[in-house]
Amino acid sequence: MATSFRFESSSAPRAVSALPETRAGVIDTVGQGPAKRVDDEITKAHPLEARLAGWEQSQLSQKMHMQRQVYGLHAPMRAMMELQAVGHTPSLLGSRAARMQRDILLGRDEMLDITDIFGDSAEADIDVHKMLAARLGV
Repeated sequence: MATSFRFESSSAPRAVSALPETRAGVIDTVGQGPAKRVDDEITKAHPLEARLAGWEQSQLSQKMHMQRQVYGLHAPMRAMMELQAVGHTPSLLGSRAARMQRDILLGRDEMLDITDIFGDSAEADIDVHKMLAARLGV
C-alpha cells in the first residue's frame, strides 16, 4: 500500500496577506517566526538608559528654548553658531582647549568631568613605548 505525500491544493484561489493568519489564537511560528525574538529582547534597553543617552541634547534644547522665550530668536541662534564654530575649528592648543571652550559655552565650566582629570580617549591612545623609542632614535 503506497502512501502519497503530495499536498492537495484547492482549486479556489486564496487571498494572500502579509499579516500572520490566526485560527483560534494559533500563530504560524514556522512561517512568521516566534512572537518575541531573542535579538529584540537582548537589544532592548531600559527606558532610563535611553533617556540618559540623550540627556545632554535634551538639556541643550531646553536651554535654547528658554533663551528664545526670554531673549528672542537671536540668542539661541548665536549660541548654536558659537558651538558649531568651536566644534569645527581646529584648536592650536589641542583638544583640552576645545573642550574648555565648549564647556564654557554650554555652562559646564564649573563642573568636573572624568575627561578633565584623565583626558580624552584620543589622548590616552598614545603609545609611550613608541614615543620614547622615537625620541631615542631606536
